[in-house]
Amino acid sequence: MKFYKTLRFKLIAFSVFIEVVMLSLLIANSSRLIENHLVSQAVKQLNETKSNIKASLLPLVVSRDYASLDSMLNEFTHSNKIVYIFVQDDKQIISHSKWDVNQKIPNISGNEEFNTDFDVFHTKISIDYLGQTYAEAYFGVDTAFLQNAKNELVSQSFIIAFVEIVLTTILLLSIGYLLTKNLFLLNDAAESITNKNFDVKINIDSDDEIGHLSRTFDNMIIQIKNQLSIIQQQNEFQNALINNIAYSMIATDKNGIITSFNNKSEQMLGYKASEVVGVYTPEIFHDKDEVIARAKEFSDELNQQVDAGFEVFVVKTDKNLPNEHIWTYIAKDGKRIKIRLSVTALKDSKDQIFGYIGVAEDITEKLILEHSLLEETNRVKAILENAGDFIHILDMEGNVFMFSDSFAHSLGYTKEETARLNVTMWDIGFDTKTIAQLVINPKSFETKHTRKDGTVFDVEVRTSGIELDGKMYLYAASRDITDRKLAQEQLHQRDILLQQQTRLAAIGEMMANIAHQWRQPLSAITSSISGLKLKQEYGLMEDNDITEVNDHILKNAEFLSKTIDNFRNFFKKDHIKRKFFIANSINETINIIKASYDNHFIQLDKELDESIYYFGSDNMLSQVILNLLSNSKDALVQNHIAEKHVIISLSLNENNIRIEVKDNGGGIKEEIQEKIFDPYFTTKHQFQGTGLGLYMSNQIVQNHFNGQITVHNITTEFGMGACFVIEFPSIEHDEDYMVN
Repeated sequence: MKFYKTLRFKLIAFSVFIEVVMLSLLIANSSRLIENHLVSQAVKQLNETKSNIKASLLPLVVSRDYASLDSMLNEFTHSNKIVYIFVQDDKQIISHSKWDVNQKIPNISGNEEFNTDFDVFHTKISIDYLGQTYAEAYFGVDTAFLQNAKNELVSQSFIIAFVEIVLTTILLLSIGYLLTKNLFLLNDAAESITNKNFDVKINIDSDDEIGHLSRTFDNMIIQIKNQLSIIQQQNEFQNALINNIAYSMIATDKNGIITSFNNKSEQMLGYKASEVVGVYTPEIFHDKDEVIARAKEFSDELNQQVDAGFEVFVVKTDKNLPNEHIWTYIAKDGKRIKIRLSVTALKDSKDQIFGYIGVAEDITEKLILEHSLLEETNRVKAILENAGDFIHILDMEGNVFMFSDSFAHSLGYTKEETARLNVTMWDIGFDTKTIAQLVINPKSFETKHTRKDGTVFDVEVRTSGIELDGKMYLYAASRDITDRKLAQEQLHQRDILLQQQTRLAAIGEMMANIAHQWRQPLSAITSSISGLKLKQEYGLMEDNDITEVNDHILKNAEFLSKTIDNFRNFFKKDHIKRKFFIANSINETINIIKASYDNHFIQLDKELDESIYYFGSDNMLSQVILNLLSNSKDALVQNHIAEKHVIISLSLNENNIRIEVKDNGGGIKEEIQEKIFDPYFTTKHQFQGTGLGLYMSNQIVQNHFNGQITVHNITTEFGMGACFVIEFPSIEHDEDYMVN
């Protein structure tokens, strides 16, 4: 710190100034008193001189002794105090000494006040006696001695004053140093604190006020250091928060100059903080046309003129009004960014605004999403308004949230009434638990809906869980299946009729097979009895003949009985599901038709994988295989094939079970291959076929085995024929038990 700015200098300067003023007044007063004293002494001497001159000159003037008069006058001028003297009588100088007679006689009244302002004091005296004036004596008194005495005294006073001022200054410097040296320590400590150096300690070991102040100052430094540490931590936290927040934050002073520019702002706008802080206002990031339009809008809204500048961003904030609006930022590269900007005032402890902070959220993607959502909503509304299905969306309590016009129409309610419905009002089987389950595990099912008038109709409902605005809802699309139910019932009745017809046809087929099966054992029984009778008639019967014939008859009768059991099991109506080996089922079916094959000289070959099993109805599978084997037999016989061959095979193709029935009966025309599985379609004579066998076989495979039957022509070493393929997925089951 410069010395002239220190407290020590100011104390000394003020004290010296007071000392100078006081000494000046003292010297001035002393000079005046000295002058008055000298003048008083001079006046006294002047009066004495006048008396002496009068006394000395009177006799000479009266006697007219001019020679003596001149001599006397010269004696007077020889004195240092009388500069000139002359005597005038009747306005004529009669004698003089050191006076130039050509000079103008001073205009002197004789009563002038003694004055030391001039070097010569002019005066006169009357030389009179007893009231008679004989002449006038004019003379000038030298006053220079008085000025010299006065100046000498003043000079001495100034010297004394100067010495006193110097001594006073030295004294004040010493006192000031003693008083302010510790203050300099305090000042240095304060400057260190100003320079953010808090590692200072004031070492003043005294018990006076300065010592107490220094200790207080040390405590204050510690408190400031601790507070600044806390503030620094808070600032670091705030800076970290501001720089890592997902929003752009731009702070300005009250004039709009940018004072803070966080990391998100840099990323969003492409500017570095160093490029804009302290240089620009946020106007550079905005669309000028948008700012002008918004200024006009705010002017109309606030009923005041709003300038199209920084004011447009803060005018509402200044009025304590909500200030959040959609704006367009323009990045450094020209990219336009839609934002939601909220502007807040920064205020000091006196509630005075010292700046502003703007928080901007990039809503470009959100606006695109909202636009898409609006389009999707409109599309959904259009779908709902034109939907053929009865679409309705329920909240988790079962209340209607959205619905199609067709849904309201199906229940007979108006739109207003439908909007107030709960699902239990048209389907009592629903509750909140059911809705929660369907939201998690959507499914399709059939149920009944009740109309406003109380009538009930069948519907098929498809459900799924959907999320709208963060909430879960149940989407349901129902369809009136009353007509379908009626058609299904009609189809069911037709299927029953078809099954009966198929069963009757199968019975006829079986009767033929039974006839073939029984012909040989019955012929053997008849031959045995006839032979025994002839032996009896001719007396050739031996003891063991009856036993042999009896055993032979019993063996054939057992075969007949087993044949009846096989046919009876084949025609059972109950279809028991169980684990069975498919090769066993095929072999049992072959046993039924084998006699008929043998009777028509048909060679039946098997290629069976004995390890393949299935969990289902073996009886239904036997019906299908029997039908295919019968069709092959009929084709071979009808087409008069000389060497008749049928091959049945069983294999596992990946996860599918594959059964093939191939023959060399000439094949099936391609134009009718797609029709042979239709009901009542047959290539046989009307008295030989009903056209239901393949249709029912296909229905069995599709509905009970989840598979299919296909057909194509094939050429083997035995010739061309048809190849029927049964294929359905394999099902494994660990335990061999039966379920209905």
